[in-house]
Amino acid sequence: MIKDLQEIEQKALCLPATERELLANHLFQSVHNQELNEVDSAWLSLAEDRWNSYQSNPHLGITKNDFFTDIRKSLGWT
Repeated sequence: MIKDLQEIEQKALCLPATERELLANHLFQSVHNQELNEVDSAWLSLAEDRWNSYQSNPHLGITKNDFFTDIRKSLGWT
């Protein structure tokens, strides 16, 4: 099996970048197209709520620079 996997990988790496990207996406979806567990479902729900809130009121959001500045401060990196 390992030899077959190595052969497939070598062939895949010879593909043009766009085809490798498409293949990687298909493989990723085949692994992650499963039922979400409780934690993943909760995170997805939170992300969707935040996205919908932002879509409704984009003026309430913060800039990318402010976001990363806040993150750095909270981690003690500044």
